[in-house]
Amino acid sequence: MNFKSAAVIMLSIAFAANSYSQSGSVSNEKFNLQSLSSKIISGNPNSIKVEINHPEVSTGKSPGLALLFSLILPGAGHYYLNRMDVGKYFLGADAASWLGLVSLNVYGNSVRNDSRTYSKQHAGISNIDDKNDDYFANIGNFTNIYEYNNDKLSRGEYALVYDVNQNYWNWDDINNRDTFEGQRKRSERIYNTRIVFGSMLVVNRIVSGISAFFMAKNSGTKKTSLNIQPEVLYNGYSVDGVRVNLSKNF
Repeated sequence: MNFKSAAVIMLSIAFAANSYSQSGSVSNEKFNLQSLSSKIISGNPNSIKVEINHPEVSTGKSPGLALLFSLILPGAGHYYLNRMDVGKYFLGADAASWLGLVSLNVYGNSVRNDSRTYSKQHAGISNIDDKNDDYFANIGNFTNIYEYNNDKLSRGEYALVYDVNQNYWNWDDINNRDTFEGQRKRSERIYNTRIVFGSMLVVNRIVSGISAFFMAKNSGTKKTSLNIQPEVLYNGYSVDGVRVNLSKNF
């Protein structure tokens, strides 16, 4: 079978699929194969272009669920879509963020507890367990409770005056007070750094959710384009050659 015969057969099958009977001159016809959702365009006397556009094919995966899963756990939406080749990076980033957050929290607690134990040893505090953060900030700024109370009385801040029996402290050395204050501020800096990892947890969930959403939304698109370009001599209805290009987009 030569090229001329092959081209004629291919074109005949395409036209018969739509039960379309050609009549009149070939040179100006435009064929619409509705059963294939396609268009045959005769814009060039030496070229025929066939475009077949399949409707969107559902994969059964919901973009909304993919988004929700990723907001709960980064990478879960990609697992739902069988795309852990992408989801593993979001899951890894989430694990690293949690590890950093927990590590800073443990480290900050350790430094804070050491500073408070130090204050008990060198400032004569009877019980450090029932004291709040403001109390320890105050003992780092004043040598003893009497100095602190006199400052508040002079400012008229009577509600902030401490009971001497319950909140007594008196540093044995000013250098020890400075050592305590340095440890206390260090623990605060460690706690403040946690916001970096906390922000990463939030941002990673948002980005993962958006990624999973669009992956699910775009996974159902399918388009096929078929180009047939025969070399046709219309005056003799003969075909010198056929070129066929087939491409798919998913």
